[in-house]
Amino acid sequence: MKECRKDFKVVTEDEVKAGTGKAWSEWFRILDEAGIAEKGHDMIVKHLRKHYSLNQTWAQAVALRYENDQGLRNLIA
Repeated sequence: MKECRKDFKVVTEDEVKAGTGKAWSEWFRILDEAGIAEKGHDMIVKHLRKHYSLNQTWAQAVALRYENDQGLRNLIA
């Protein structure tokens, strides 16, 4: 298991798929294609909520994981 900040829960592939209907790789491709990384966390969340109807919790989870994997945040070691 990867180490992470104490206040950050690592969401598994199975959990994200069950909660959103998409795998991490699908979300990352969607956000890469939208060119949204440089627009900031709030815009990523708004994009996910507006265009993919994610609830706030899932939009935050996807945005945070995407930002971490893009090197924009340091949540998971």
